[in-house]
Amino acid sequence: MSEKNMKMVSRLLQEVWTEGNLSLLTELVAADSVSYPMPQFGAVNGPEGYKQFIAVYKGAFHDMAFTIEDQFASGNKVATRWTSTVTDAAGDAMHSDAGEQVKIDGTTITHHDNSGKIIAEWATWDTHSLLQSAAAPQVFDQLSIRI
Repeated sequence: MSEKNMKMVSRLLQEVWTEGNLSLLTELVAADSVSYPMPQFGAVNGPEGYKQFIAVYKGAFHDMAFTIEDQFASGNKVATRWTSTVTDAAGDAMHSDAGEQVKIDGTTITHHDNSGKIIAEWATWDTHSLLQSAAAPQVFDQLSIRI
């Protein structure tokens, strides 16, 4: 079961986040799941809430790619240390022009049901890198987060 759960997380990061195949969310994330992909944002509920969260980031960053650095499982939980590289789609006078590469490091712990679907997710990541990008105001405004 641990290998299956790790594969589900890998698919979430690669096929959904990196490749943008949002239709896979219903296969990977349980309908009643609760995710905390960004601590300041609060809970994201089910595949639809997750889809909206991803849409905000896909709108602000282009060429998003996740690399799994470390991953291990115990029982029905998976810990994944990842790196994401994105291209900032924004640009303004206070920051560099659009096209800035931003690297974000993070760790995600997922809890899976017996079928392998993600039923809960908690992430911590380097929000400092995001705050340094020109896209930060757009992302935080869309997520209704005060910075």
